[in-house]
Amino acid sequence: MAAIAANKLLMVRKLVETAPDAALRSLELALAGPAGGQGALATVRGLVEDEVTARYVRNSVLAPIVPLCVARDAGQTAFPPRALTLLWAALRQQAPKKVEEAAARCNPWDLEQGPPDVFDELCKVASRGLRAQTEAGFKALDALCDVDALASCLELSTIVRGALPKLQEWVSKMSEERASSARLAYKDACAIRPDAGPLLFEMLAAHLPDDFRILRVISAVMDRPGDKFWASSEVGVFGERVLADIEKNIDFINAFDPAKGEAEGRKAAHAAQRVAQQITELEQSVNMAKEGPWGRRLVKYKQAIAQAVEARMNAAEKELLAALPLRPISILGGKKGKGVPQLTAEPDETQVRRLTAVLVFIAEIRGCALQSGYGSSRAKVLEKLNGRLDQYIEDILHIVRTGDGGDQGLARLYVDLAAGYIAYSRDEKTAEIVRRRAAAAMAAAA
Repeated sequence: MAAIAANKLLMVRKLVETAPDAALRSLELALAGPAGGQGALATVRGLVEDEVTARYVRNSVLAPIVPLCVARDAGQTAFPPRALTLLWAALRQQAPKKVEEAAARCNPWDLEQGPPDVFDELCKVASRGLRAQTEAGFKALDALCDVDALASCLELSTIVRGALPKLQEWVSKMSEERASSARLAYKDACAIRPDAGPLLFEMLAAHLPDDFRILRVISAVMDRPGDKFWASSEVGVFGERVLADIEKNIDFINAFDPAKGEAEGRKAAHAAQRVAQQITELEQSVNMAKEGPWGRRLVKYKQAIAQAVEARMNAAEKELLAALPLRPISILGGKKGKGVPQLTAEPDETQVRRLTAVLVFIAEIRGCALQSGYGSSRAKVLEKLNGRLDQYIEDILHIVRTGDGGDQGLARLYVDLAAGYIAYSRDEKTAEIVRRRAAAAMAAAA
C-alpha cells in the first residue's frame, strides 16, 4: 500500500486528535492486528498510538477534572470535552518541561508511589493561566467555557486527587476514621477558598458511578444533619438534585411505552431500582423529619413509586391475553383457564413487544421490590401470570402433538413465544424444559 500524501496525513492527524475517547479506543483495536502494521495503515496506527499515549498522560495529570468534561445533567458543574484538549495544548506551550516530566513519570511503577508532584504543579499553572488570560492558549478557552469555574476546579485538584483513592471507602462503609479524613479534605478545600466545599463535593461526585452516593460523604462531614438544616445549607442542592431525580424516574415509570420492547422495560426497571437506592441513601444520610422539607416529599415519593410500579404490574395479565390470545369454551382450557389458544393469525409483533417489556420490568425489579413496599404485589402478579402461562403451554403442546384445536405451524410459533415469556416470569431453566417438550411434540407429530 502506498504511503499517505502529506496533505491527507495532516487531515488524518487532525481527525485522530479530535476523535472522542471511545472512537479512539475502537480505532486502536481495529488497527491492532497484523494488517494494521502494513503500508499506510502503519502510519495511521502510529498516529493513533501516539494520541492514545498523549491522552493517557493528559488524563492522568488532569484526572480531577476529567469527569467534569462530559455531558452532565443541568445544574451540575460541567465543561465541554474540547476544554481538556485546549487546556492541555496551552500547558504544552506554557510549561513544556513540566509536561515532559509528567509524561516521563506517567508509568505504572511511578504511579504506584502516588501521583507525582508535577501533576499538581501543572494544574496550578493551568489555574493561574486561566485567571491571568494573557497567553493565547488559555484565552482560547474563554470562548468555550466558564474559565473562572474551570480555574476554581483546578485550584482544588490537589485535594481531589488526594481524596480519590479513599473515595470508594468513604461511600462503601463510612467509619469514624474515614469521616475524619473526609472532614479534613473539606477543611483543606475551604482553606483555599471559603466557598469551595460544594465544589469539592461536586468534583468528587463526578468520579462516582452513582453520583448520589456523595450524600454519605457530605453527611459524614456534617455529622448527619436534619433535613431542614441540610436543605437550607450551601450543599442543599445535592439533596434537591436527588429528590428531583426520584421524581423524574417515577414519571418515567408511569409514562414508558411497552411497545418499545425489552430495552424500554429494562430501562423502567432500572429507574425503579435507582429510586429505591436513592430513597435508602437519603434516609441513611439525612436525619429526616416527617414534617421536614425533604421528609414530606420522601413520604410522597414512596407512595408514588409503589403506585407506579403496581399499576405496571397489574397491567401484565391484560398484555398476556393480548400477546397470547385465547378463544373461549373448550375442554382443553381446564378449570383455571379462560379459554384455549386462538390460532388464527401469526403473533402480533406489537403485542409481543409490549408483553416482553412488562415481563422484563417485573423480572428486573426483583432486587428492590421488597424494600420498596411492592414485593407482595409482585409475588401475586407472578403467581397469576405463571398459572396462565402453565395452562397455555399445556394447551398449545397438545395442539402441536395432535393438531386438534388449531394450526400446528402457528402453535409452534406461539409455544416458542410462551417459553420466552416464562423465562422472564419464572426462570430460564423452566423455559428450556418447555422448549425440549415442544421439540419432542414436534418430533412426535412429524
